[in-house]
Amino acid sequence: MSDNEIPIAALIYDPVKYKMITYDHNRELSTYDPTAHAEILAIRKACSILKKKRLDGYAMIVNVAPCLLCLEAIKSARIREVHYLFSNHNPERKTIKLPKLIQHNSEEENLLKIFFREKRLK
Repeated sequence: MSDNEIPIAALIYDPVKYKMITYDHNRELSTYDPTAHAEILAIRKACSILKKKRLDGYAMIVNVAPCLLCLEAIKSARIREVHYLFSNHNPERKTIKLPKLIQHNSEEENLLKIFFREKRLK
């Protein structure tokens, strides 16, 4: 781990078989990637190892409560439970502004709607 990386680690395991699948740690600075949080990296590795898009039934252990970015990734991965040791009270995060979201309307039918409609018909 880089000397300046935030020391957060995450581990994914099968709580039924008591088997560790993978673990990782923050790599934001070393990879120049703001999404390279321990939880997200561990999810990516576990999905690759298990050859699954979702981690239904698996659990995660992390030393600090996940941030909102990681919670959304954990939710999307369908991880059943997250165990953590310390709360994540960082007042500096509150000063980060959300980007302005601008929706552009179109008369054309949304390509995603077409894609999913065709999937349902098959």
